[in-house]
Amino acid sequence: MKNKKRIEKAIEYIPQGSTVADIGCDHCYVLIKGVLENKIKKGIGIEVVPGPYQQGKNNIKENNLEEYLDIRLGSGLKPLHKDEAEICVIGGMGGQLIKYILEEDLEKAQALKRLVLQPMGSERELRKFLINNGWKIIEEDILVSDRLYLYIVAERGEQNLENDFFYEIGPVLTKKKSEGKDKYILEKIEKLNKIKTELYKANDQETAQKELLKIENKIKLWSNELED
Repeated sequence: MKNKKRIEKAIEYIPQGSTVADIGCDHCYVLIKGVLENKIKKGIGIEVVPGPYQQGKNNIKENNLEEYLDIRLGSGLKPLHKDEAEICVIGGMGGQLIKYILEEDLEKAQALKRLVLQPMGSERELRKFLINNGWKIIEEDILVSDRLYLYIVAERGEQNLENDFFYEIGPVLTKKKSEGKDKYILEKIEKLNKIKTELYKANDQETAQKELLKIENKIKLWSNELED
């Protein structure tokens, strides 16, 4: 079973005995493992690509889990009925796409009790969307594997962030101490330093200097989050 660590991490945030929808479920590994471990009571996988959808269907059959799992071909939350699931897992895609999936079927999304999200970029935009639409971020963590994977867990509720930078690093992650967090921060700083290098080469140095000040301020904010 590929991506074992990512699968186990997603399952970690699913409460015992939940009904779970996995959007972009690929081969349905999260739902299958969750049922076999008695963590998931019932699961609905949604996959937009026919090949992985068919493989997911085969995997469910091979594990004799047709009674517990259903897989549907379609995009986002469209194949899911309102109130059909309590928990929604969405991972392995950009934060903007996750935001779009939730926004496109907002009424269905807001009926869910918990979101387990694993965005591949655009974390700031995703956090802002969640908080502006009645979700509270209750957990965040970095999985260190072949690369760094961010997990964001949100439930219905109000949340006010202390400052704008918390949309960047996350209101929960900022309070954590971990190797994964430091690696995540150093990766962000490295990307900002690359942008700085490109700005030094810009023809319009007046505009570039303004952007450089913004970048340097952001590097300082990220650096302040590193463990001493």
